[in-house]
Amino acid sequence: MVENPLTTIFGFIGSFYGLIVPLCTLFFLAILFLVSMSVPGAKPKGVGQAVYTYIMHGTSVLLMTIGALPTVFSVFAGVAYTGRTYIALLLVFACGGLLFLMQDQETHNLDSASKSVPEALYMTTLKVIGNLLAVLSTLSIFLSIVLASFQPGWWVTPFVLLLYGLLLSWCTRGSHDWELFKTMQITAAPAKSVSSKPKAKKAPAKKKKVAPKRKKR
Repeated sequence: MVENPLTTIFGFIGSFYGLIVPLCTLFFLAILFLVSMSVPGAKPKGVGQAVYTYIMHGTSVLLMTIGALPTVFSVFAGVAYTGRTYIALLLVFACGGLLFLMQDQETHNLDSASKSVPEALYMTTLKVIGNLLAVLSTLSIFLSIVLASFQPGWWVTPFVLLLYGLLLSWCTRGSHDWELFKTMQITAAPAKSVSSKPKAKKAPAKKKKVAPKRKKR
């Protein structure tokens, strides 16, 4: 048992994890809320639900990565884990997959204006991570070949990370029509259509017929 729990709580480590991390998280969420609320039609409750959904969506991807990468490493490297280890990895991957399916279903129930900024941030983050992993892993493989630094299993780690980076890049490929741009186009369309309507031409006024004057006898 800890003799003085206050020393642990108010020490450097306790202050960092108990005070600095929550404050930084709160600051990040506040900035995300302010940016999301700048989108026309966004609602505070919808923005909060979207932020929570995409954070849990990212957590599910992280859990599936933790469960899958060590298994793939063991297959390519020829290193066998114990049965309990494989069961634990499978359990982590299954929890991540179940959470992924639940949160992916929730993303379809969010309104487009509220989820536009969190969705764009989430997709951009995954795309950047995938592209960086692919580029750095490819560079590592080529440098190992050029420098002839061949050790047993030298290719396993960069090759597996290259596959994972390509998978993330493929899942985020193409030009995504994020809801942020769709919402801005929808709100700008009515004003443009009203201003572009041609003015109705006034019908020319009918000329009054003047009766001919009778000649005096």
